[in-house]
Amino acid sequence: MWRGNAWPATLLIAGMVVYGLFVSLSMTTWNDYSRLASDAVFLESIGISLYVALSSTVLSVLVGAILADYFARRTGFTEQLLALPLFIPHLGAAYLSILYLSDLPVIGPHEANHLSIILTYLYKEVPFVFFYLLPVYRRLDHRYEELGLMLGLSRMRRFWHGKGVFLLFPVLEAAFIVFAFTLFAYEVPALLGVTYPKMIGVYAFDLYTQGDLSSQPAAFAISVVLTVSLLVVLLTFTRFVRPLTERISKGRAE
Repeated sequence: MWRGNAWPATLLIAGMVVYGLFVSLSMTTWNDYSRLASDAVFLESIGISLYVALSSTVLSVLVGAILADYFARRTGFTEQLLALPLFIPHLGAAYLSILYLSDLPVIGPHEANHLSIILTYLYKEVPFVFFYLLPVYRRLDHRYEELGLMLGLSRMRRFWHGKGVFLLFPVLEAAFIVFAFTLFAYEVPALLGVTYPKMIGVYAFDLYTQGDLSSQPAAFAISVVLTVSLLVVLLTFTRFVRPLTERISKGRAE
């Protein structure tokens, strides 16, 4: 009876998040959070993690959206090939990067610019964005663009009124999913990242597992800060952005 109903999965995930936050909060004090603000290692880890997450997200969404637009009115073997990376776990993709990028000094594993991590995420997330947006592109009514052409609208305005208003929220959804995953991921940065500065997922994991019990509250505090920040962004999307895009798509935006 649950077939096609998203509530069971939603409640399960929400319960896991709430329980994780409860456990993390019970293991920390206000001093743990105040110390993070002056922790130079934490701040550098946040900076490099935001760089990797934002770069991976923007490039994945751009490439995935372009491919979805191209294949929206086409079907073929190339489209099916794009599904292959989805069957490879991120850990396997990281090992492929080690195998094929190790001899390239500029983008090889453990380089300071983290290009190998970004390329690995592109390999995994571009297909995700592609298949996430493909149904949206195929539901678009291209007569809107034709009408804009008849009315003499510029190319950008034709794109916005014909596609942009309908793609805005799905694109933001896909971007949020990719950003949230890459920001706090562990496997790929642990295999391909440098020893310093570590990405925030690796840094938090090391704090928790290094054997010094006094460092564990900092790991819990990091997880709370990141989780709450992502929840705030998610609530902002659902509370303000989605209603706005729906009003725009129906021509009722002020």
